Amino acid sequence: MTLPRLKDYRADTIDMSCRRCDRHGVYDRKALVKRFGAAIEFVELRRILAIGCDRRGTDRCEACFPCLLTANILIETRR
Repeated sequence: MTLPRLKDYRADTIDMSCRRCDRHGVYDRKALVKRFGAAIEFVELRRILAIGCDRRGTDRCEACFPCLLTANILIETRR
């Protein structure tokens, strides 16, 4: 299974939030494509956008993209 990429989500904005550290952001999709390319996986985008958080890139990071759930684009979690 391939992980969802930025090109798989076509809405104008992308929202990211984290329950654990109470962060939330809304990003312009076109600006993200221009900066990182449409082929970037959301997993990698999450690591980049969570810069500044002590939990970034660890199993304790709870940053997610609620917009993907709304669009039925799921990221498989590790078990």
